[in-house]
Amino acid sequence: MVCLFEVHLVISGVMQNDYLFSYIKGFPVRAIAPGHAGARQCKWLHKVIVSKNESKKPWQQKSYRGFAPDIDFENDLSSWDPKKLRLDQAPIVQEMPVTSFVCNPPQRSIVGMKGATDITVKGVAWSGGGRAIERVDVSIDGGKTWTAAELHKPIKQRRNRNWAWTQYTKVIPLPEYIQKRLANGEKVELDIVSKAMDSNFNLQPEKMAPYWNARGVCINHWYHVKSLLDPSRNKGELEMPTDIEFANTPSSGEFVVPWGEHGWKSDPKHQSNPREHTAPEAEHF
Repeated sequence: MVCLFEVHLVISGVMQNDYLFSYIKGFPVRAIAPGHAGARQCKWLHKVIVSKNESKKPWQQKSYRGFAPDIDFENDLSSWDPKKLRLDQAPIVQEMPVTSFVCNPPQRSIVGMKGATDITVKGVAWSGGGRAIERVDVSIDGGKTWTAAELHKPIKQRRNRNWAWTQYTKVIPLPEYIQKRLANGEKVELDIVSKAMDSNFNLQPEKMAPYWNARGVCINHWYHVKSLLDPSRNKGELEMPTDIEFANTPSSGEFVVPWGEHGWKSDPKHQSNPREHTAPEAEHF
């Protein structure tokens, strides 16, 4: 982890919301570097080494790099051929791009709309490096039309010190053609999506393709939520799906391929011993 003390605050944490960290959150102590990627906020700290050189461990040097689109995992990263991999073209992730997603309605939910003429959309947005969220636009037709949401910022944060997630909400009137379909007893599917803009005027891209990389880092394209409006159910009634692994998933709500055992399943083909690649200053651990 590279700590830029003149720009960002780096602290150690032991509690969250008045409770000690659980083991999965980094008990007993973890590093907290606001504005930086989670990978730089190391868990399970037992010693801190101050060094003029960055860590040589694979999590710093390999795992969180943004490679060019023509570099893939099977042919390039699995063998890690230094003759082909241009590390100067694959920067290490330190700060994350602007992002947002819709939390309510949830993915693939059924929303009661009896007598309703509008729908409330809620979600969160964030940008790395302490950049503020200045606006979040929301759409219920897949991004054909947009309107700005109301931002909830209960704490005033300083310039370039905007560490917290920003909540947003918007009550969107349903277009007349959707109201007519609901009045006729039809169920209507909405494609709800959000896009955030930060204080540097960075906007979320529509598609993933131009930003695709083998590590899947810093992917921040529009996230689509498909919700079904049901005029036979009372307004506000919500039914969650039971046949998907998570309420919110990537790729417009569906995994392209099954995600084995929530990501905890090891892959023997690419499994390696991290202690074989320790940094010199860590040899005494």
